[in-house]
Amino acid sequence: MGHDIEINADGRVRFAYSSHEVPWHRLGTPMKGLQTMEAMLEASNSDYDVLLTKVAAIDDDGNLIRNPDGSIVTIEDSRATVRQNTDGSFDALATVGTRYEVRQNRQVLERALAVVGASNGDAVIDTCGTLRGGARFFSTINLGPLIIDPTGIEDRIARYLVVSSGHDGIWPVRYANTDIRAVCRNTVIMGLEQAQRVFTARHTRNMDEAIEDARTVLQISTAWSDEFQRMAERMLRIPIDPRSGAIDKVLNKVFPAKTQETDRQRKHRSHVYSVIFALHNNSLNAGRVGNNGWALFNAVIEYLDHYRETTPDERAIASMDDNSLVTRKKLETQALVLALA
Repeated sequence: MGHDIEINADGRVRFAYSSHEVPWHRLGTPMKGLQTMEAMLEASNSDYDVLLTKVAAIDDDGNLIRNPDGSIVTIEDSRATVRQNTDGSFDALATVGTRYEVRQNRQVLERALAVVGASNGDAVIDTCGTLRGGARFFSTINLGPLIIDPTGIEDRIARYLVVSSGHDGIWPVRYANTDIRAVCRNTVIMGLEQAQRVFTARHTRNMDEAIEDARTVLQISTAWSDEFQRMAERMLRIPIDPRSGAIDKVLNKVFPAKTQETDRQRKHRSHVYSVIFALHNNSLNAGRVGNNGWALFNAVIEYLDHYRETTPDERAIASMDDNSLVTRKKLETQALVLALA
């Protein structure tokens, strides 16, 4: 499935979310408001134990391969992660290296709560679930509202810490700050040359020590949020007359005409411009905040995240990927709009 969320054989989805916003895939257990860690781990069925085991060789019939002395043949330079279920059964998750150290989902989330100054009993968890058959875990911590209000507009930005971890030897522990607008709940990926906003720690023996540095990273991320606020306020102060050609100037750079553009490509580009113009003029953008850079910026962001011609899965993935073409276009749009001042 494109959403990658784990679904048990009995149809139970290992995902839970605060019901104030239904996820696009409409799967999982809705919870009334923000919840405690305990409640969300239980609702998402993601509080399981992962074991680190040796890897044994078996034949095509499933029998262990043994040496003449009866010892089992094992792969010495590899280990396996295995989930232990409450019914006594086991699920193989992945093979990993010998330096890999297991960090349970609960441990990763507990440490994230400590990093942001919350306790295990605080109701701050927005989402929680597992991906790829339990090999990956994620959760979202609500950090409270940030208000951008230079002119009484009260454009609210919700601040989150997205937590993720993998039991596959590929996906590290990550704590990432994101700002999501209350209007459409899109993750606004605004690097502003502050890559430190994502804290990463590999599953190795020194990981616990490294995670102590997450508080420093979070402070940098908070500074990044402050910078984002200042950037948004600057955009709100940039007047844009729809008849001036300023919008076309930005769109021609972000969505340029291709060399030897075909009629089909030209019609598609014209359609993109029309959609963005409509978004700019709607009640949530220029109709609410006026004809300014902030309205234009958000119109382009909404097009990229919601109206770009591709599948919903691809749009969601691209919006969350710091290295995607969509993210680069968002950053380009930001620079171009600010240059209109």
